[in-house]
Amino acid sequence: MFEITQDRWASLREERPRHEDIYEQATEDLAAALIGVSDDGRLHLLLAIDVAPQNLPPDLQSLQVRVLEGGQVWLDVSARSHHEELLTLVANKVLHAIVVEGRDPAISVERIIDDIRAALRPLAPDLSKAEQIGLFGELWVLSNVLLPTIGTRASHLWSGPESERHDFVGQGVHVEVKTTTRSEHKHQISRIDQLKAPASKRLLFVSVMLERSLGGDETLADRIDEIREQLALDGHALDVFDSRLAKLGWHEGLRQTGALLRFTFRDVHVFEVTGNFPRLPDDYVPPLGVTAIRYSINVGSLPSLEVSQVEEILLTA
Repeated sequence: MFEITQDRWASLREERPRHEDIYEQATEDLAAALIGVSDDGRLHLLLAIDVAPQNLPPDLQSLQVRVLEGGQVWLDVSARSHHEELLTLVANKVLHAIVVEGRDPAISVERIIDDIRAALRPLAPDLSKAEQIGLFGELWVLSNVLLPTIGTRASHLWSGPESERHDFVGQGVHVEVKTTTRSEHKHQISRIDQLKAPASKRLLFVSVMLERSLGGDETLADRIDEIREQLALDGHALDVFDSRLAKLGWHEGLRQTGALLRFTFRDVHVFEVTGNFPRLPDDYVPPLGVTAIRYSINVGSLPSLEVSQVEEILLTA
């Protein structure tokens, strides 16, 4: 068990020789982390890292992050003594992320400071209804289809936040997820090439049906919490997941806004986009001057893949 406390800072101040710095191991579980008090009275959390990050979090008035280089590269998170409580909070969160969750030290520092900065600025815009529906469907597929089949590397395949053609991109398989709250498996296709399988790859189309109601079983927050629990033993995958969530506009403040929609999962069908699957022909070329096409498809009458077939295909992703 580890914890940075007010008593530990006080003890370091008392033991510090005049005109010198003093440091001690932050926790017995992690030799590569130190806390200390420097000659100017600043409080420090030092984290040993292999390579200095290209970018550091911008300074807050209360916190600074610096890189110290010598024989060992250190990430130095520091604050003046009157901001001891804030640095203590950050230090304990960072150590928990590294020791318990197995996260990268530099990414953990950046994420935790970003969370603090977000809490101090005006609330970001809420996710729209359409954004919540689409994101819920992608997270449902990640949690219930991809993670159980191919493990935590599935978080690295999630490309929806990167605005790529398909929502999940693997070496041998792409996956496109469409989610609806209608009573039919009807979906809007918003790109000419969205239902075109890349060369030498297979494309799966996942149709997710939800019911939206005040008495629904889950919100986005529930989906996110479940996935974080599934990724708990792979800190790198967890970092990737959280960073891509942030790109889509998710922030933890949304949990308290009352703006999250509630959903009940109704049905899911998975299809391989091949043969007679409804779509524009692969060789379709729009007329000159047409820059975008949107069309609807209905997959309700199509035969869907069995679970075993989906798993077999995904294992090549």
